[in-house]
Amino acid sequence: MRKYLLYLVLPFCWACSNFIDVEPENSVTYTNFFKSKKDAEALLTELQVHMTTVFLSQWTEAAGDMAEVNEHFLPTDLTSWGMVFDWAPFFRLIYQADLILDNAHRFESLTKEELEPYVLQAYFAKGVAYFYLAMTFGDAPISKGTLFIEKLPQSPMSEVLDMADSCLSKALKLPVYEEMVSATSEARMKQYGSKGAAVALLAHLHAWRAGVEGKKECWAKAEEYCSMIIEGRVGNYKMVDTPEEVCVNVLKGGSDESIWEIYSDASENKEYAYRNDFVRFPVLLNGEFYPGAGIPYPYLTKETVHNMYSMGDLRRESYYYALDADFIYLNKVGENVVVGTTPGDVVLKYDVRELDETYMYKFRYPYYEKNEYDPRPSFRGMSQNKVLYRLADIYLLRAECRARQNKRDLAVSDLNYVRGRAYGNMEDGNIKNGDDVSRYSYPTSEDIKNGLDANLCLAIFKEREKELSYEGYRYYDIMRNGYCFLRGEDSHDYIRKEISKYYEQLTDQDIKDGAMYCMLMDVCFDNNDLIRQNRYWNRRIQ
Repeated sequence: MRKYLLYLVLPFCWACSNFIDVEPENSVTYTNFFKSKKDAEALLTELQVHMTTVFLSQWTEAAGDMAEVNEHFLPTDLTSWGMVFDWAPFFRLIYQADLILDNAHRFESLTKEELEPYVLQAYFAKGVAYFYLAMTFGDAPISKGTLFIEKLPQSPMSEVLDMADSCLSKALKLPVYEEMVSATSEARMKQYGSKGAAVALLAHLHAWRAGVEGKKECWAKAEEYCSMIIEGRVGNYKMVDTPEEVCVNVLKGGSDESIWEIYSDASENKEYAYRNDFVRFPVLLNGEFYPGAGIPYPYLTKETVHNMYSMGDLRRESYYYALDADFIYLNKVGENVVVGTTPGDVVLKYDVRELDETYMYKFRYPYYEKNEYDPRPSFRGMSQNKVLYRLADIYLLRAECRARQNKRDLAVSDLNYVRGRAYGNMEDGNIKNGDDVSRYSYPTSEDIKNGLDANLCLAIFKEREKELSYEGYRYYDIMRNGYCFLRGEDSHDYIRKEISKYYEQLTDQDIKDGAMYCMLMDVCFDNNDLIRQNRYWNRRIQ
């Protein structure tokens, strides 16, 4: 039986400090700083630090992803494991962006053309912050700039989204990522804002407005933004050919399929190393961790994985370690111990057949560190980037937008394109001609068996679940589709059926009152008595 566990997409970070309570002398102190290109680069570097803080942490970031949970991961109610949240990282990012925008006129030594990249990166970052604020909290304060020091209440989510839309629309003047130049050896800087990244965010923003706000005209806008990416109008993006390449290439960072990502190297910055609590493949620590070692992490059972992916779906083998192997071996290779499914110089042999649980194998580049006090290496994080948007997501988002507009054939075409890769029918980013497409073309016999032939939107949701698992999409997917249920547009109750049992208890009024948004931590009220919990959480804490 499936169980679902809600986790945060974004990290716990510093205490609130932004336009809500930032000391006003900061702006005065910085006044004489804004002169040279070196100063502008320093501001941009700091902006990226804050962006990294928002999206990377040592806390779980698999929002709404599926998990059979053990006794260590049983939430007691909706506030467990992350529904209580600090919005400070978003506002620190906004403040840093405003610091650039409010002081751009002071860079007299830079031409307008020289200054523009920094201004556009600031607009991009500001748009990112407001979009994620809206999705995470609903209502939120809107900054009036770095010099404004008065208290501000929350603005309605619609206005927060308006601000995000405005900033990201300005960021459309950014170059395509191929034209971006780095002072380092990295010519393609996917970690910075680009035209393609701005368009990807706008696609998701308008889909959110359509699904959550009920602005149905936004489905067409979201579809158009998706098409701009797919058709190569805002950068040259291309799907890799196999699910295996998704793991070893795309999620490593810097691939042609990736649209926007956050740079992460655990060896450089352990504090912000990319962590994911679903990473469980037996990556060896001289026997410190191994299959069945009792690490209290969430997991999926083999039964669940087999039910999710058919035998012909290559993702079941690439995304999950040794799913059908009889044994896992820890083999001695020189001074190291390596994991495999074939015996060498055996250190440990483990009977996988006796395991009910699976091991996520999507993220494969762990970083370990030794110290003088412990000869055993310790896991510090993943030496791979955090990929936030990739082309497969955009294809499936366009399919969803088209399905919501009753463009059934076009929606099915996008759905089958992603399925085609999953079934080994892709070459050089294109679906092969002449192969048997009946194995995966919607609706398959399996789709019919599961009732998905009668609900194309649900079929697309389930495909996103399979393709994008543990990449931080699922909870937002549930919210975006779940509100359609309240309006009678979809027979499937995403919110109450696709997360944990505690969500089954929510009424329609609970959802309308903000149950799906994060509850504000106490620190969010410091120095500002105008901030309020939303109606649902205010009822819960009375």
